[in-house]
Amino acid sequence: PEDAIRPSFVWVPLELSDPHAIATLAAIVTLTPGTLSADLTADRRHLLVHAFNVDDAGALVAGIKRRYERPLKEIFE
Repeated sequence: PEDAIRPSFVWVPLELSDPHAIATLAAIVTLTPGTLSADLTADRRHLLVHAFNVDDAGALVAGIKRRYERPLKEIFE
C-alpha cells in the first residue's frame, strides 16, 4: 500500500576518490530500481541517495558500499 512506502534521502560516505569511480557509482545507484543519486558534496566525500522505500538507512548504506563501492574501488584505485 502507498501509505507503507517510506521514501528517504540518505548520505553515503565515500571511500572512492577517483572521479570516474564516483561517477560510475552514481550511475549504478541511479540505474538500480528504487534509488537515485541526487547530489555529491563539493569535497566528493558523500553521495546523496534518494531511495523509494527505506526501512533501515544503515542497511541501505552498507548495501551500496558492499555491492557497488567495494568492487569499484578494486577496479579504479
